[in-house]
Amino acid sequence: MPETALALVDLSVVPVAPKGLGKVGTEYWTVLWTGGRRHLSELHDGPLMGRLCRNYQKIYDLEVWLGDDVTTRWYTSPNGQIVTHPAVKQIEQMDAQCTAWLSLLGFTPSDRARLGLAEIRVANELDAYRQRNSNLVDAEVIQQV
Repeated sequence: MPETALALVDLSVVPVAPKGLGKVGTEYWTVLWTGGRRHLSELHDGPLMGRLCRNYQKIYDLEVWLGDDVTTRWYTSPNGQIVTHPAVKQIEQMDAQCTAWLSLLGFTPSDRARLGLAEIRVANELDAYRQRNSNLVDAEVIQQV
């Protein structure tokens, strides 16, 4: 019997991406599973991760379809008003949904803290200084004779 749940998961193995994901969706799948492998469950989080990656694929497809010309993002309605293209609104809505799903899956520092997951920090000089000084809590200065 393993000592921890992490002992059951090979952290270097990314689950197989769902069928039907395009190139961008598959890349997101790999990046997100690699980043979240320590806290994500393939069984429980896999379906939501699939939806998230499909959304990213759809956003990419719509962005390609709209093209680089910013004038395609608006059009003039029959009554003369300049209106945002429906695809732009759809991208904004899907992007907001992706942000919400990323939060549910624990991909922001505040969400990881809320879920009780350890934050990985890169050690720096200030951390080293604090560590050295924390060992001197009740130190006394002794005069040399």
